[in-house]
Amino acid sequence: MTKSETVSIFALAYGGDGVGRLADNRVCFVPGTLPGERVRIRIITEKKRFVKAEVEEIIESSSERVVPPCPYYGKCPGCVYMHSSYAQEIAWKERQLEDFLLRNDLAVKEVIAAPFASPSELFYRNKLVLHNAGDGRYGYIGKDNVSVIPIRECLLADREINRILPEAAGEKALFRTSSHEGAQQILRESPGILHENVPGAGEFAVAGDGFFQTNIAVAAELVNEVKRAFAGFAGERVLELYCGVGVFSIALAGKYEKLRCTAVELNGQAIELARQNAVVNGVADRCSFFAGDAGKMLRRQRKKTGEEIALVLDPPRGGIAPETLKEILKLNASLVVYISCAADTLARDLRQMVEASYKVERVRLLDMFPRTGHFEVCTVLRRK
Repeated sequence: MTKSETVSIFALAYGGDGVGRLADNRVCFVPGTLPGERVRIRIITEKKRFVKAEVEEIIESSSERVVPPCPYYGKCPGCVYMHSSYAQEIAWKERQLEDFLLRNDLAVKEVIAAPFASPSELFYRNKLVLHNAGDGRYGYIGKDNVSVIPIRECLLADREINRILPEAAGEKALFRTSSHEGAQQILRESPGILHENVPGAGEFAVAGDGFFQTNIAVAAELVNEVKRAFAGFAGERVLELYCGVGVFSIALAGKYEKLRCTAVELNGQAIELARQNAVVNGVADRCSFFAGDAGKMLRRQRKKTGEEIALVLDPPRGGIAPETLKEILKLNASLVVYISCAADTLARDLRQMVEASYKVERVRLLDMFPRTGHFEVCTVLRRK
């Protein structure tokens, strides 16, 4: 039997759930609520120290609450902040990041720069994946991780992608839009190559089914953050791990003529494209790209001594593998720029770096994924 209770929401947890407290003092996580609201909830999952609940009624509403513009809100699990003003979303994402850093003594508040909000809170995504519902319609996987919620339009996707959604075909429909080719569905058997311009970085070829930043306007500011971190770097050698098609190495080489960049990525096709991108952007003589494991590359680089080294890290959401992180610490780089799309794994990795020999010099949140629970973070560390 489900239980109902009335709670006051006082915070937003990482991921977007409202946070309240039950009469028995257990923490309560309630999606779709905002700080300052009083709500009647139905408890759906109980643990010893916390519960998860659903809203039955909003008794007192926040002034920051807005009418969700998306007709699929509440069914689709992606947009956890669609009921909030964008200003409130940014403010709470900043507080969530601060909580990870300050609570774990990883940084002082003074080094946390003002967040960069996305210039567009809707229609910003250049990539979309929809699943076949089995009846000719396509949509997103629901909260149960099984059912498909058919959609006609996604308010996060580029308008040109939305225009061609009725053309969806196949088991999964991958849509991309790029600066030069426009919007199209990417076919599994022939994904092709797309070309994207990133302001401040250059022109980049990327596989149609390959990784690239989903919000170009925010990606451009992220490139600026990385370049800014190197303003006082006295050395010449840069090592980049998880480099994709080479955006950061190429941008750095384009900004600072003294830098020599060596980058590694597991995906062989991405490395081939990175080499082509270096040629197109006129920095092939100072950028070297290799396909392989990041940890193994670091072990080889450690054998080269006598030079000051900087590291650029842009790992996937799971963060840096433990063995790779050990190699990073052994390298003893004087400057590390860590780009992360997951604040929780970032905090985990930063703990080891701070405990070793590094000090966090600057942290900035960049809202790459408005209306969702995710955001990008650029952290600059220097060796003590």
